[in-house]
Amino acid sequence: MDRNRELTSEKADGVASRAGGPSGLLIDAYREARQALRAELEHHPGYADLRQRLGLLHLALGEWPEAQASFEEALGIHPGYRAAYYGLRASLLLQGALDPRDEPNPPGDAPQTDEALWREIDRAYRDEASGKSPEPEGQALPGLVRSHYAAAFAARRGDAAAARRHLLEASRESPTSARILAEAGLLRPEDEEIGDGALEALRSLLWLPFAEELYGYIGRTYAAGGMRAEAMASFDRAYLVRPSGAALACRQAEAAAHFGEEDRVLSLLREAVAAEPGYARARIALGFECAAQGYHDEGREQLEEALRLAPGYADVRYNLGLLRLENGREEQALELFRSALGLNPSYVPARHSMASLLCRLNRHEEGLQEYERLLRQGFQSADMLVHMGRAALALGRADEALQYLERAGFLNPDAPAAFYYLGVVYKAKGLRRKAQCAWRRYLETSSGWEPLPEPGPGGAIGPCSGPAV
Repeated sequence: MDRNRELTSEKADGVASRAGGPSGLLIDAYREARQALRAELEHHPGYADLRQRLGLLHLALGEWPEAQASFEEALGIHPGYRAAYYGLRASLLLQGALDPRDEPNPPGDAPQTDEALWREIDRAYRDEASGKSPEPEGQALPGLVRSHYAAAFAARRGDAAAARRHLLEASRESPTSARILAEAGLLRPEDEEIGDGALEALRSLLWLPFAEELYGYIGRTYAAGGMRAEAMASFDRAYLVRPSGAALACRQAEAAAHFGEEDRVLSLLREAVAAEPGYARARIALGFECAAQGYHDEGREQLEEALRLAPGYADVRYNLGLLRLENGREEQALELFRSALGLNPSYVPARHSMASLLCRLNRHEEGLQEYERLLRQGFQSADMLVHMGRAALALGRADEALQYLERAGFLNPDAPAAFYYLGVVYKAKGLRRKAQCAWRRYLETSSGWEPLPEPGPGGAIGPCSGPAV
């Protein structure tokens, strides 16, 4: 198990750095990402995905008890979160806190697409913990995945010859694997064996299939910062731990979007769908990109096909709902948001979108109830509290609206809408000085006086003509 501590070393050579080893730059990226995730969690503590991602970062840094805690928190929010369950098992195995004979018994009734792979890799780690020489052999595993992981486990036990043999198998099976392995310096066909640097680089990757999300997240962070080469290298790491040409093309499309390359985005996403027609995430991304670029029919077709491919995947229903909403089909969007929440009740974006849409349809009571559920989940933002205040105003509940709006202003002192509607409420309650102060703050945080939309029909507070009170 001590070899996993190499993840925290900053002595990896150039080869290890290119292949995903723990160079100082990569460790810094991990630590910056960890800080960013912790900051996000302060605002959105009910996001299970954030806790899952933080757990993976802790694993990558060799912080196993912290990883365990993050995965347990993710499961506390979403008990059926299978990736978090397998992440938790990995953290326990690495600490020696799980009996290697303990077979996985994941929560929920709906196996995920990669369930066979997760189970097989879990078995390999349990074999390793038992002192055996693990080598993934599951018949359900694609040959390319098996070759990548067989090479990884050979490297973990220091068997350079076996690691090279499996890497050669991968390079023969996939031109993408061959390119990434060669560019990373992990495999040169002319060499009879791979060196210590390459072995260290293989060992220092986080060999869990769902760790592709970690490397994808780091890559997106690099792309957002304009660091194209670093983003591509991180996407290559994601491919190594979960070899999928379609997923790699999707990540490259995300980077292209950051650099304003619209044509390349569409080309890469179509390439992803052609490479792996059953990859629902590629169809979701292509569907939205088509819709954004005006190809509405193709966008709808891609999302409907994604729903057919993965009916138990809440993201598909949610994203199709967003497209329905964009096309003005509000009731259909509402039903899709509900069905996404039926699959995952803690799905914050779906509940937020449903609450917002209900209020837009003047169903303010229902919308407020959904917003309140989000508050109970630990999610809050100034924008959401402003929407809640407006809904309460539309229902004629000025005191309740005042509570939401004051919380919004406290949460974000630079939120113009919070202070505008605070002024509306204060004026209606005869609190002229407070109204003046609220509107003064509105003017300070906005570009100038522009009356915002009124809360809607049924409200006890009428239109406000301006700040003159």
